[in-house]
Amino acid sequence: MTPFQSTPIWQMGKPASGITDSERYLGVLARKAFLSFWSFQNPFTDESGGRELCDLLVVFGNDVIVFSDKHCNFSNAHAVEVSWPRWFKSAIERSAKQLAGAQSFIEQHPNRIFLDSACEHPLPVPLPSREHLRLHLVAVTRGGVPAGEQYWGNSSSGSLVINTQLHAEDHKTHPFMVGWPLKKRLFIHVVDELTLDVLLGELDTAPDLIEYLRKKEDYLCKPGMDFVISGEEDLLASYLLNHDSDAATGFAFPVVPDGRKLVMFEEGGWSRFRASDAYVKWKELIANSYLWDELIEHQTSHIQNSTAQVLRRFEDASSDVHAHEEVLRAMAQEGRIGRKLLSEGLKDVLTRSFAEERFSKTMVLPSRPGRAYVLMVLRRDRSVSEEDYRALRRTSLVGYCRAARLRVSGIHEVVGIATEQLDFRQATQDFMLMQFTGPMSEEGKREELADLRRHGIWKDHWTCVC
Repeated sequence: MTPFQSTPIWQMGKPASGITDSERYLGVLARKAFLSFWSFQNPFTDESGGRELCDLLVVFGNDVIVFSDKHCNFSNAHAVEVSWPRWFKSAIERSAKQLAGAQSFIEQHPNRIFLDSACEHPLPVPLPSREHLRLHLVAVTRGGVPAGEQYWGNSSSGSLVINTQLHAEDHKTHPFMVGWPLKKRLFIHVVDELTLDVLLGELDTAPDLIEYLRKKEDYLCKPGMDFVISGEEDLLASYLLNHDSDAATGFAFPVVPDGRKLVMFEEGGWSRFRASDAYVKWKELIANSYLWDELIEHQTSHIQNSTAQVLRRFEDASSDVHAHEEVLRAMAQEGRIGRKLLSEGLKDVLTRSFAEERFSKTMVLPSRPGRAYVLMVLRRDRSVSEEDYRALRRTSLVGYCRAARLRVSGIHEVVGIATEQLDFRQATQDFMLMQFTGPMSEEGKREELADLRRHGIWKDHWTCVC
């Protein structure tokens, strides 16, 4: 292990004894949505001998999500006019201030964040540089939903109303509404115990949630326009019901007519969506997509146990965490729709009958035309040692990834996965990420084709398109 791997990141990321049940629950939800590799609970800065930065940090490429979690009971011993300002200050304002401080520290000192209070274990996944950093701030505020239900009545969900007309002190006279918690216009996503479950339950991949947060930030920050939305769950329903064929995730917020100064969303959109045929069909559509998540987490468990290797460049195998993170992040960059397609391809490779010793499938997703996926199986010869079998499989995988560059136009990288025809939990896998820096010369193509034919990789019916 390299020095920063001396303690596996998953052991460091396990819930500490000092955290609250609320923070522990947030961590469980986050690891389900973002997978183990990119979620870090209760990270620390090296200020004052180790100070907690936030309650949860998600680092996924250039996108960083910062969570602050506050569980404060809403007092019913006083009138709402008294209890609400107190609860807002404890649950929302304190979270907002913690998030503002975390944002400032991350921007200024990205290399001074650690997994432990002793500051001995830096984050194993590097933070992006400031010019590429995209921060998303999420305040999780628990304890107010029952009081919100009672306040709004009429079978209200009790979730916080989004009202972008409110700034800082305005909130104290507007119970159970949230806009801009701080004086400066720092965008903070404020969710409660109800809407946190809805968001991380429905947008349960890093790219899907990040895409939603980005689009929400742009949508609610339109110049000269304000929004009053009955709850985060109803905003999400409007997003999931509005398909955008040009978007990577396939969703967008409804278009607002020009000249509109105030946009209002009525309550009940989420409950109607949940009860609709469209929701049932959507869940049926993505049911098999979780095979891809399981594959990523399966490989993560091998990294945790120091039994995993990943191919770097060509045949060289590496156990370096950064090499693993690169290929697994590429796999995890696909949203739920992309994972459905890849899961179907993986299932086909794992179950298909074939006559030769190996079979491969090359896939390019419509949402990511610059990347090809090569899924390959090599038939196991029990007379061959495990070491020799794995060596041959790695060489074959590299060959099929090189062939993909010649077979598919416009790609700049290939993710390769090789396995055997067993349940992948019982099988071994090889992973690689092959990236190309520029086009090949005509002579280079001829040499590559000749080499691939010589090794039995290139098929006679394949066409070189590059």
